[in-house]
Amino acid sequence: RRDSQRLGPTAVHLRARASSRHVSARSASDRCVPALLAGASPTKLSVTLAAFHARAAAPHQFQDRDPRAAAPNSSQRQKKRPMATDNKYDRQLRLWGAQGQKALSEAHVLLLGAGPAGTETLKNLVLPGVGRFTVVDGEKVEERDTGNNFFVRKSDVGRPRAAATAELLAELNPDVRGAHRVARVSDLVSKEPQFIRQHSLVVAAQVDPQTLQQLGELCWAANLPLVVCRTYGLLGSVRLQIRSLDIVESKSENKLWDLRLREPFPELDRMTDALDLDSLDDHAHAHVPWVLLLAKAAKNWRAQHNGASPSTRDEKEEFRKLIAAGARQLASNVPELNFEEAAREAHRAWADPRELPYEAQQAFDHARDVAKKARRGSDASASGDAPPSVEQLCLRAVDAFRTENNGLPPLSGPIPDMHADTNSFVALQRLYRDKALSDLTAVQVHFSTLIKDAFSRAPSQEDLQLLSLVCKHVGDVRHVSTKSLADELVAPNLAEVAFEGLMEIDEPKLKPQAPVCWYAGLRAVDRFYVKQGRYPGLDESSLAADASLLADELRAFVQEAGAAEAMNEALADAHAQELSRFGAAELHAVASVVGGVASQEAVKVIARQYEPVDHTYVFNGIAGVGGVVAV
Repeated sequence: RRDSQRLGPTAVHLRARASSRHVSARSASDRCVPALLAGASPTKLSVTLAAFHARAAAPHQFQDRDPRAAAPNSSQRQKKRPMATDNKYDRQLRLWGAQGQKALSEAHVLLLGAGPAGTETLKNLVLPGVGRFTVVDGEKVEERDTGNNFFVRKSDVGRPRAAATAELLAELNPDVRGAHRVARVSDLVSKEPQFIRQHSLVVAAQVDPQTLQQLGELCWAANLPLVVCRTYGLLGSVRLQIRSLDIVESKSENKLWDLRLREPFPELDRMTDALDLDSLDDHAHAHVPWVLLLAKAAKNWRAQHNGASPSTRDEKEEFRKLIAAGARQLASNVPELNFEEAAREAHRAWADPRELPYEAQQAFDHARDVAKKARRGSDASASGDAPPSVEQLCLRAVDAFRTENNGLPPLSGPIPDMHADTNSFVALQRLYRDKALSDLTAVQVHFSTLIKDAFSRAPSQEDLQLLSLVCKHVGDVRHVSTKSLADELVAPNLAEVAFEGLMEIDEPKLKPQAPVCWYAGLRAVDRFYVKQGRYPGLDESSLAADASLLADELRAFVQEAGAAEAMNEALADAHAQELSRFGAAELHAVASVVGGVASQEAVKVIARQYEPVDHTYVFNGIAGVGGVVAV
């Protein structure tokens, strides 16, 4: 009543709508909404809610209307601004390109559990154009579902939840084919594993711990990527299980330009030799690409130092001074920007092109190990490695090229933008492009042999496109392999993660809200479920008793994981009390965050681009923070 007087009638309306979200006698809003609103300004919140309430009351906003009847006549129509493209996927193509979009359009995603977290995740995959999806759920739509799931209607109450949600999700994008199956997730996992294996990726939402463990083992054995998402009151989590995945374009924040200034190829050497800086007029001198300036200076340095590039700190500083000293004093007193760029990028003159980033080298090492095991005739399933994929064959072809070329990988081709005249820049761009194509042709010879040996066929056009991407992004390839759900259950690396995570938080009062603390709390909830067959706090009469039992499980889990000392000051019985108060409520606000994160990681896996989250992301809606817990 006090909250109602402070926040006005709209808050009461929201509470009443939320009250059907859970089977517990106490409503989900009573458990969670006051915690969300406690820090809000009453005046500002009342204005916001009043505006929302006024819009919701407007009859034309939500009534079904004939769009033809509402269309303006020709005199009222305004001219539409021309679109840059008619492709509705244009914006995302700028992120993951045609190759990534093609992979997405060919994927078949299986959603297990059509609750709010699952449908929010699938929504964010349907909109960008996933090829197909199948929703599996054994429940019927209840009144509570209409309060936290946007993909069910009041008229759906009593219908299978799988059918209702699949129907509305499919309406979001006509390019996507949707299907559903009414079945209990636990029955499907235990009785029909072959049905699950035929999909590209599995999303498991709000799946009970025992079923999830079986599902994890099934997906791990089949090398099938699994995304586990859940909401629990004001908490949410997203967990990835990936046995073996080769990422072709990790899109590292630090762009690696393969310029070969330390190991110039013959064509670059000839262009550098032809450059006579002294004979150029001031305009041409000020527009020589900095790549050529560095190439010429590096060649002169090596000639004077027995073929060695600058290595010590003093030598590198001396080299930079030599670059800067080559700039002219122009009559206009404008500095030569190309020489300033060359001095700034001088480190590229001694960068060894043979040395790949550690993560990229790991991907090549893994492909090499898989090849060795295959040659020894070992069973890939028994050895814990997936059978060789086309991506691995691409890496092996590149590795063969490196062996033939004294460790040098194929040239990637692109060059950075720089201060230069158009003709010089285009000539340099063409030089690197032609060399990259020449290297790609040499790699294709090895690739064709590997494809024939592995699949008894010639490389397809898609195979060759993938090889081209690998050669272009040699330094960005990654091999991803997370810990399995089974290994996490047996031996979580909680002590080290807790120590490092809590050390990063300076204020003691903020430590209890650290993601690692709530990760431990959710693990305790799962232990409670396994022993009691239900989640804590579902019945208000047993709330205190459940909180006490949950606190015991929390202490036991932390003790068994060897993290009691690391989490001693941060973890308390208050965590168990709050988790019991949640009563496994599923709030749409939290589900939308979880669904956004889960779908983002799913796209990374499907497109084989960017680096997926390694392990578990935990969202804490109480404090509005989130973080990755890699246990």
